[in-house]
Order: sequence, then structure tokens, then C-alpha cells
Amino acid sequence: MNKYVIPTERLEQIKSLDTLPILDRSLIDYEKYHKCIGQAGIMYAMSIQATRGCPYRCFYCDVQALTPFHRRRSVDHIFSEIQYLYNMGVHKIEIIDDVFNVNIKEFIAFFRKIIDSKLDMSFYFQSGLRGDLLTFEAIELMFAAGVKSVNLSLESASPRLQKLMRKNLNLDKLKENIQYIADKYPTIVLGLNAIHGFPTETEEEAIATIQFVEDIKWLHFVQLHNLRIFPGSLAETIALQNGVTRQQIEESLTMPYNMIPTTIHFDPDFSRKLRLKFIKDYVLNKERLSYIIPKQLEICAEEELVFKYKSIFPSKIDTLDDILRLAKLKREDIDVPIKHDSKLSKINYLHKKHISDEDALRVLLIDASQYFSSSNLAELRIAEPPLGLMALLSYVNRELGTRINGKIVKSFIDYDSFDDLIRIISEFKPDLVGIRTLSFFKHFFADTVKAIKEYDNNVPIIAGGPHPTIDYENLLLENDIQAVVIGEGELSLTEILSEMIDNNLRGGAFVSKEQLCRIKGIVFKEDN
Repeated sequence: MNKYVIPTERLEQIKSLDTLPILDRSLIDYEKYHKCIGQAGIMYAMSIQATRGCPYRCFYCDVQALTPFHRRRSVDHIFSEIQYLYNMGVHKIEIIDDVFNVNIKEFIAFFRKIIDSKLDMSFYFQSGLRGDLLTFEAIELMFAAGVKSVNLSLESASPRLQKLMRKNLNLDKLKENIQYIADKYPTIVLGLNAIHGFPTETEEEAIATIQFVEDIKWLHFVQLHNLRIFPGSLAETIALQNGVTRQQIEESLTMPYNMIPTTIHFDPDFSRKLRLKFIKDYVLNKERLSYIIPKQLEICAEEELVFKYKSIFPSKIDTLDDILRLAKLKREDIDVPIKHDSKLSKINYLHKKHISDEDALRVLLIDASQYFSSSNLAELRIAEPPLGLMALLSYVNRELGTRINGKIVKSFIDYDSFDDLIRIISEFKPDLVGIRTLSFFKHFFADTVKAIKEYDNNVPIIAGGPHPTIDYENLLLENDIQAVVIGEGELSLTEILSEMIDNNLRGGAFVSKEQLCRIKGIVFKEDN
């Protein structure tokens, strides 16, 4: 590590997530988000997060040092948030956890509680469940409780690669469960994620993964992702050992996801032909689509369905007829159901305001994980609310009360240019700016910092989120920011704000090196 980069003492994880406040949904303007389609491909939904950390130590990310154990909110705590949202008029819930079913007993208990409560809810698992841990009982309960959409991860059908990536899926059990859902509950929008381009993957293993998918006739959506290699991960170590360069890894992080990155060792012609053949033989198969699309339209509005297909097909799609055209079908070839969804409105949006003292510390939290509409890098307009920042500010407001005046904004939603962002900053006059971003948006993050500093070189900036966490050294050295939060964000941010309040640090003043050293779970530069 660079000698000018100073990590503080590691922060102990929050053991009981039930001690955290339920998200204050009035911290953002949901009416803006609900004009767009969210990650699950649906409108008028709200997301919840039930767990933290990852129960696996797979090779995609370096989480061992940051999340030594996996934690889960209790069934009662999760249910209390769902009931709170239901009382607002929210009937569609996206659960964003990758492994919500890792504890199958609590998974079953959760759905039993939903069924017993008789809440009329729809649930969407876009981020994914671990398919080999499901049981037939769990699947039955999911359907009875209102689950409408489920994504499962295959990644690779190679037992060797399963072991290499440390996932160790039971492939036979996974296929059995997928087939059970597809056969018995065809209106559950069932997705499967596969990955192409693992380090050391052979052509035979890549073909075997495609064959695994094609053996399951009625999958709704299949994504064949190109492997992304992140700094500090075991995947990076293996890739470097097998001829991939650091420059290729760096370049691939911000490439559009439909492009084959240079980190993939296969002949590009092989990868291209494999993908095109799969799209032709399976994704655009006329028999499959004529069976699947009516089932999908029982769950999704046409607008939502078109959005989901746009994320898969390489051609321009604006209507359902465009989807059918690719498969050489017409509307009269399929049985399109008449769908009347009464759950698309009547949400009682919250507009309450946190009470702050006149001299409260002003904190602006920015989610810089979506390109502006004018950017040629912009892909699908997925407008996900910044749950992480909402969790931070909900906690800070509870702990520091009226001494804090916090505001959350997100790129594209609340500001669609840097001029818009500067206008927000000039009106709000923050004493501290916090920015969250992802690796895909690392250059956008740098441009955001630059724009803020050109307007006000004194305002202190801290960063957090997936990209700062895994690449904090480079992020600190390459950007004019004061610190990176890599521990439990609620605790570290509250400590930073408490120091600023106690020492009356306003108008560009920031916590000193000595004070920063006392705050656990952060990294900062020597020159701060």
C-alpha cells in the first residue's frame, strides 16, 4: 500500500441488523423513480434488503476482510417493513439480496408469515436466489405468497469451474428445481444467469453451460454475461496467472456489458458464434416464445416486458411487435391475455421532512451510479432508488437528530447534468459531500468529484460503495477527496459527522488527521 494512504482500525460489524432503523422512504422522491422501470423490470415497486455480507467466499470479489460473516434481519423485522410499505399502498416488493434463501428455514418462515397475514403482495427476486437450496415445499410457498419473478444463477455447468469459483452448486438439484418451477408454475417469470469467459474455461465447458440451459425448455429469460474481473479478487489473481494483463482488467471494468471484454481468453470468433447460436436456437425459438410470452404478459405490462427484452436482444426493440418480429411471429400467433392490474397506483407517497436545527450540519449524499441521459455510455434506464444512502441517512437522523440536515440525490433522477448538480450544491450549501458509486461508473465518479471541486474546492468529499471499497487506494490517490468509508457505513459516517459537529467544522473545514485516526472503518490520505 502507498505510504500516504492510511487505513484506520477495522470496524466491528453490526451483529444484529434488527437494531438498524427501517428505511425512511420519505428521504427520496419515489414519484420520480416510479416514472421509470426498476431493476426487476417492473414499475411501482419498492425494494428491501434483508441481509448483509455474503455467506460464500466465491472468487468474484474480495469480501473476506470486509464482511467476515453474513447477517440477516429476523423474519419479524423484514415483515414489519413490508407491512409498513403495504400500508402506504405498495403491493410490489423487490427483494434485492443475492442469497435471500441461504437460510432455508427462515426463507420458508417468511413466506408462511406473508400467507398467514393475507397481505395481497407480489414479490420479485431479480438479484437471484440460490437454486440448489430450494425445496419443493419452499417453491410451493413462494407461489402461494405471491412471488412473480425469480432469477437463479447457474454461472457455469462445469463442476471444475464451480469448484474454482467456490460456489459449488449442486447442478443436478438446481436443474431439478428449475424444471419443477417451469413445469408447475409457468407464470412465474423464471430467469437464469450464466457466465462466459472464466479464466481457464475451455470451449467444451462453455458449450456445456449452454447445453445445460437448452435442456430446460421453458425458461423465461436467460442472461449469458461476460465475466467481469474486479481488482483484489481471486478471479483477478487467477486471470493474471493465465495471461490477462492489469491493463485489460482496468479497461474491461467500464466497458458496456454487451461487449466482449479483452480479459476473455477465447478466440472472439468462438465467443461471438456461441452467443449468436444460443440466441437463434433458444432465446428466439418460435415455439418457446409463443408459449412464454402469454405467460409473461399475465405478470408484466407490455411496457415492462419490452424493457426486459431490450436488456437481452441485440436489436432495437420498442414494442411487443418488435420482439415477435425477431422470432418471426405475429400477435395473432400468440394468445395475448387481457390484463388489468389494479396495483399500479394508489401509493401514498411520503413527503414528511426531517426536522433540523437552523445551524444543523448540512450533508449531501450523492448516488453517482447512473449516466446522464445525454451520455453515449448510457444503457437501459434502470432507475433504482439509492437504498444504501437511505440506510445511512435513516441511521444518522436517528442518532444525531436535529443536528443534521441531510439530502440525497441521484444522477439522472435528481440531476441530469453537472450544471444541475452544481445548482443543487449552490442552493443546499453542504458542509460535507458523500458519493457512492460502482466500478462501472468509476470515470463518472472522477468527473463528478472534478465538477464539485471546480465549483467549490473547499467542500470536503468522502466516498463509499462497491467501487471505493474494493479500490480505495487508487481512488484516494487519483481523486481530490478526503476519505473512503469501507466499514459499516452507518457507524463510520456517524462518527465523522459527530466529530464535525462537536468541533464546529463548517464551510470547508474537515476532520483533522488525528481525529480521522480515531474513526474506525475508513481510509484517508496523509495530506488531509
